[in-house]
Amino acid sequence: MLFGLKRIALAAICLASSLGGFAMAQDTGKRFTIYMAAWRGCEEACRGFVDYIKESGMPADVVIRDAKTDKAALPNFVEEVKRTRPDLVVTWGTNVTAQMVGTYDAPDQSKFIGDVPSIFMVVADPVEAKIAKSYESSGRPYVSGTRNRVPEVTQLKAMLEYRPFKRFGIIYNENELNSKLNAEVVKRAADELDLELVMLPMPLINGEPDANDIPQLIQEAADRGVEFLYIGSSSFITVNADIYTEAAIKAGIPVASSYETSVTESSALLAVASKYGMIGRLAGYQAKRILVDKIKPIDLPIAALDRHSYIVNMKTAAALKLYPPMTLLSYAEIVNPPEGQ
Repeated sequence: MLFGLKRIALAAICLASSLGGFAMAQDTGKRFTIYMAAWRGCEEACRGFVDYIKESGMPADVVIRDAKTDKAALPNFVEEVKRTRPDLVVTWGTNVTAQMVGTYDAPDQSKFIGDVPSIFMVVADPVEAKIAKSYESSGRPYVSGTRNRVPEVTQLKAMLEYRPFKRFGIIYNENELNSKLNAEVVKRAADELDLELVMLPMPLINGEPDANDIPQLIQEAADRGVEFLYIGSSSFITVNADIYTEAAIKAGIPVASSYETSVTESSALLAVASKYGMIGRLAGYQAKRILVDKIKPIDLPIAALDRHSYIVNMKTAAALKLYPPMTLLSYAEIVNPPEGQ
């Protein structure tokens, strides 16, 4: 195999066993308030975080605020945090984190939550986004977090393992910081592997993308000889995964994704992904280290899962007549088998 994918986990990691349980000292009578700023509802990562807090026995209440993918809601969240001063803030995604925690080089830090400890999760590349100075430490007194991205070079090697190709495409949303930054990372990975990347930005109308433009972009990719499409970091694309993947199948182009849900709940062909539920549990463990173990956020490394899942959608494989090589079947997680199989 190209890069030892057999080390990639077939199913979710039992994080509790890998991190170890802990006995919660509750004799102080202290009960913590954790403020969760979500972007698109309490999805898998949010639920994983809440589950970890409950199962651990941590004396904490989780208050969830949902931006509903509206950046205009985030300044109100910042003001609420400053007014109520919870013990910890958890931010979901690059957009939320950048707007609430800010970048370390932002000229006006007063716009952000300041000296309230925070944990970020589901941030594609916190170093590239200037949210953290390194993976060893954020370099910021009140900030730590988790990173969930499988490196783009690893993603591309997984795609090559499934089906050799020379030209692939990425549709990205320049209105999302994480999507724009990730497109640049994918370009560097393509250059490293001597692959040709067709970059297709979403058209913006009044600064916003329109999902109705996705099929046209996929047709453009087909016209330009794209052999594979890659869904990198983008909440917009993820929310519109059905439109994206169905248009790709119609055009005869397989889709690889960095999101498991693109495969398990939509029609992407494959994903090498960190399961969001486990990312949330990992963020919960980081919260425990700050609130209970009294470790300063700056002294925590940006935590990452050490195993990932290689997931194949067999219904899509059948539709495209692109069945996985037998070598993959020994370790891939197979979902959505065609009816009758």
